Amino acid sequence: MNGPRFSRLPPWRLVSLTLALCGAASAQTAPSLSLDDALARLEAAPSVTAARLSVQTAQTAQTGLNAARTALGLTISVNGNAAYSVPVTAADGTATPGSTGGAAGVNISLGLLPWASNQSGLKTAERGLALAQARLTDAQNSARLNVAQQYFAAVLATQDVDIAARTLALRQRQFTVAQMQQATGNATAGNVLSAQAGVQSAQGTGLQAAASLEAAQRGLEAALGSAVGRVTFSTQPPDTVTLPDVSALVAQARATRSEVIQAQNTLGAAQETSATQQREATLPDLTASVRYGPGGSGGLTTALNLQQGTVSAGYSLPLGSSAGAGSNRLSASVTGSYVVYSPNQKAQLSAAGASVTQAQLSLNVAQQNVELDVRTRYSTLQTGLIAVQTRETGVQVAGLALQTAQTRLQAGTGTADDVSAAELDLAQAERDLLAARITAQTSLLQLQNAAGGPQ
Repeated sequence: MNGPRFSRLPPWRLVSLTLALCGAASAQTAPSLSLDDALARLEAAPSVTAARLSVQTAQTAQTGLNAARTALGLTISVNGNAAYSVPVTAADGTATPGSTGGAAGVNISLGLLPWASNQSGLKTAERGLALAQARLTDAQNSARLNVAQQYFAAVLATQDVDIAARTLALRQRQFTVAQMQQATGNATAGNVLSAQAGVQSAQGTGLQAAASLEAAQRGLEAALGSAVGRVTFSTQPPDTVTLPDVSALVAQARATRSEVIQAQNTLGAAQETSATQQREATLPDLTASVRYGPGGSGGLTTALNLQQGTVSAGYSLPLGSSAGAGSNRLSASVTGSYVVYSPNQKAQLSAAGASVTQAQLSLNVAQQNVELDVRTRYSTLQTGLIAVQTRETGVQVAGLALQTAQTRLQAGTGTADDVSAAELDLAQAERDLLAARITAQTSLLQLQNAAGGPQ
């Protein structure tokens, strides 16, 4: 029997060998992907695509805002009319000649007073632009956080795969030793079965670690909206994280979070509605006009509407047989009305005031909620930093244990497997430290997002 030696290996040995070969080949050929490289691909991410639509909305709002600022409700229109009457002969023979008439003119309207409708539109455009920009920032921050989380999950899974491969190699050696000891009568069948169970457990851990790595890669691809392929993840989380100023973060969140801006917009709209209702109740619907021109028709006319806050001007030129009739003169007029008693108007005023109170309460609640969110995530970051310190101590303990195992091996009182086990303990401690640093870095990003983005 000179067949391949692999055919005599048990199935678990074939699986472990295949995994080891594939892992080695992948490590040698896979290109490196840094976190900055991953973030640079965010343009294709679905969440950023949605954010780009928000940008377009913001740009549209900006265009409307600029137009409102420039024109302030300016409206220019032209008008005209024409008429013709045919000649008429009466029964008594009196003839009335035909005549032509008409006028052509131009009208200009401009929002002048602070409560003019165009001013209200300007404020609405400003609020819409501010909210669009805040939501765009939220989307960008959320996308960056998602990419960082998936990337660091892949970093941690890569570490798990390495530890799993080293653990499997140690368990295989221990199983071989147990078989040899059983052959010489120094181990029981139970010892061999226990060692074999250790090998099988290490195999399961290795497969689970490989699955976690693949899931992290797929999650990163989903976050980026593009394929990543087989790569190595070179960026490590920072060794230290500095606690930011929580008071500054709270102030930033209470001013810039989209929930707060939306509540401010609701309050602003409610205040404008209330002001409009109050103005209609206190100001008369008054229109004052001044005209200069011929006594019949035509000439220059200006008017001011008090409630609407608009001023208008127009010029009309008589045409036809009516042109030039009469001398120019100046005339002024005032028309208006005032509501003395209206239960419906009183009810509207009350409802508008209640809406302002409710909107103010909603704004207070929104600010309290974002402050609570910031302070909660700040506490989470503090806990994470304590965990990092604990894991750093654990690495030091594992390092001392490895030194002890190496010393015992040199003195002849320990085995190479003892050293390998101590090395694995150190690798596991370093892995736990890596996980703690990743958690701390992620908590920092979440805290920054809760405050409305990095300062």
